[in-house]
Amino acid sequence: MFYLAYIKSYSDKIPYFRTIAKNLWVIGCKFTLKLKSFIRSVDLEKVYWVNPKKIKYSFMQGSSCFSLYPIYTGKLFIKDWDLTQNLMKFEERNSYKAYYQRFIEGREWKETEFYQAVLNMMENGMFKWGCSSEKEFLERCKELNKLYEDIKENGFKTQKMLGKGRILKHKGIRELEDEIQIVINRNGHLIFYDGNNRLAIAKILDLDKIPFKIIHRHEKWMDFRKEIYQYIKKEMGGRVLEPLLHPDFSDIPSVWGNERFEIIKQNLTINSGHLLDMGAHWGYFCHKFEEIGFNCTAIEDSPKNFYFLRKLKRAGNMNFKVIDQLIYDFKDNLHFDIVLILNLPHYLFEKKERHDRFVKLLRKIKTSEIYLQIDPPLEMKEGSTHGNFIREDIINSVIKNANLKNVDCIGEIKGSKIFKLYC
Repeated sequence: MFYLAYIKSYSDKIPYFRTIAKNLWVIGCKFTLKLKSFIRSVDLEKVYWVNPKKIKYSFMQGSSCFSLYPIYTGKLFIKDWDLTQNLMKFEERNSYKAYYQRFIEGREWKETEFYQAVLNMMENGMFKWGCSSEKEFLERCKELNKLYEDIKENGFKTQKMLGKGRILKHKGIRELEDEIQIVINRNGHLIFYDGNNRLAIAKILDLDKIPFKIIHRHEKWMDFRKEIYQYIKKEMGGRVLEPLLHPDFSDIPSVWGNERFEIIKQNLTINSGHLLDMGAHWGYFCHKFEEIGFNCTAIEDSPKNFYFLRKLKRAGNMNFKVIDQLIYDFKDNLHFDIVLILNLPHYLFEKKERHDRFVKLLRKIKTSEIYLQIDPPLEMKEGSTHGNFIREDIINSVIKNANLKNVDCIGEIKGSKIFKLYC
């Protein structure tokens, strides 16, 4: 659009103008990016990775919510750009439907509704996809066929991995930012902005992850982002307990990685069902298990942990249930296929009152599998009023009161063992 509107008429007349304009554009934009990254304390050139399913919405087609290049200008045309009335599901875009018709239904481009719509627009003097004639548009469609086959055979690569940006003969100047571009709304949702072809192909091929750049963040999301970074630094020693799965927090280190989830996943006897995470902290396991098909419930009695749990759940567009009450006061439906007790054992057993109340809860829960993690040291903290429970005591207590029979040690990480308790 920028090239067609401001550069093309000159580049066709003046030799080498296209190359000069490209170089000046690159230098100017790179400087602007560096300056804005410094001012906002975010790296606007950073490449993130995400499952394309997480990018659910785009701006309404024809929307003028943003300036043409928000990554450089940061200017918004309307105040509440991220509200529902300004958005649509990505899969409802006409261009995505064309990809679906072409690569899923097997139609030729000329047989798609989108192709005919583009021809009508070009006949009325409009440029579409950098094309002004049917001949140019057919060439463009051939390039899209090649792009689809390349991604299907070789996977999705960043522009750095490819070694160059996209250069199309009929378009001239390539866009500086040639990754998929998204913006983040006030709730942390990823909203598609640019890179329609690649995102559509990624969704149709059902790829696990794709690279993208964040070109703008809503002010309210920036406030939450700052809040969570400050809390982790001041209260958690710079590390979260478990990985934060929102891509905008992918650089925050964690005490535990994904190993515990993988160990439990490999030992499950079912692929779906109801799961309870007791002491869910910030919701990592509910995020992961919901993604593979479980209906999850997260229970967390720490007000601060629950605050971040709820915010991160909304940011991830997740559906699991969250409950902010004491573990042993939980009175909802107590029938679960899977129960996780990964961050709690010593806390629940170091005081007699806590132990007794937890035992009451275990007797009420109906489940066939419990996954239990017990961290060293095995003894209770100094000052415990309930004696020194060792690992075997904890396991035996849970098995007995949950009416289970068997126990297997299914993994060990950093000296911490994970047990599967089952019927």
